[in-house]
Amino acid sequence: MINMEPTMLMWSTGDKNPLAYYRQVPGVKRLTVYFDTVPGQVVERARLDRVLDLLGEVGFGLAVVETFVISNAIKLELAERDEHIEAYCQTLRNYGAAMRARGLEGPYRICYDFMGPENWWRNLLSVLDEEDRSCLGYDPRQPEPGLEQLGDRPRLGYPERYTQEQYERLVAMFKERGEEGLWSALEYFLKAIIPVAEEEQILMGLHPDDPSFNVRGRPRIVKDGAALQRVVDIVPSASNGITFCPGSLATNRHNDVMDIAQKLWPHFVFCHFRNIRFLAEEDFDGEWAFLETYHEDEKGSVPIPALMKLLYDKGCTVPYRADHAPGMYGHDANFGYGLVARAQGLSYLQGILRGLGA
Repeated sequence: MINMEPTMLMWSTGDKNPLAYYRQVPGVKRLTVYFDTVPGQVVERARLDRVLDLLGEVGFGLAVVETFVISNAIKLELAERDEHIEAYCQTLRNYGAAMRARGLEGPYRICYDFMGPENWWRNLLSVLDEEDRSCLGYDPRQPEPGLEQLGDRPRLGYPERYTQEQYERLVAMFKERGEEGLWSALEYFLKAIIPVAEEEQILMGLHPDDPSFNVRGRPRIVKDGAALQRVVDIVPSASNGITFCPGSLATNRHNDVMDIAQKLWPHFVFCHFRNIRFLAEEDFDGEWAFLETYHEDEKGSVPIPALMKLLYDKGCTVPYRADHAPGMYGHDANFGYGLVARAQGLSYLQGILRGLGA
């Protein structure tokens, strides 16, 4: 039996849903945990132990860490870069030690990204679809949201908090840095941390940029199959892998997500599944307008059943989760992470695999 393990995402602090709610999602034995961390600082062993203890109290294990946030100093190669990289390496050591202390054998998994400055980016924050589900999206024809509109910014991809002036200055720094500057920073980072990940039996899965195109002049680098191949070639190692997120990659109409999966699946560490609908056929200076939709949407642009069949046929066994989904039944969408819609999406994904014989 081929078994891709279903998992659900929760936050290490401030999750709006009690752990008991996650226990009610069928098929989930281990959770994926987003660590609300201060970029550039060590995640101490004691904090990792607290999270693992909390999970264990309700019978859960830890499937994937998502994410130990990479600081903008690393991405921009600022003076604090090496100090922040060493802190990241120590965090990896603490993670490995915490898992081993519980008798849990590796490999252990981390999903991370190298986006900046906003991580995943949206300017449509609550659009109702025809069935009145609350959806996130991006439309280059619409203005940028001000920081005051985003509220809890880490939940919308902002790992660090800024004033509007600081944020605008940071955006300018990323634009000046450019794509090759970010590639230089990513290469330096991977060459520093992958040897530590290997020692700790950790598989690092880099998430593609979301959306997978340059946004209003902000450079994006991990946005297609060629870029993902470039990533794994920087340090050839099982510890240097990919988080496959076809919903992110599909925001760029030039991407063939089936082809990417066919070529790169041996490097997958973790899978996210989400669906999108395009709001216009044409692009707008290399950007596309789209809306996130529910996983089984037949009008969506992500061929989820075909992708899961491909991975099943290949013998892929990595964990997976239902990613961004609309708010449903009056539940807060929590910026794409409404519990009800994600639970429904995960049941849909599990049904596909069971239909294939898993």
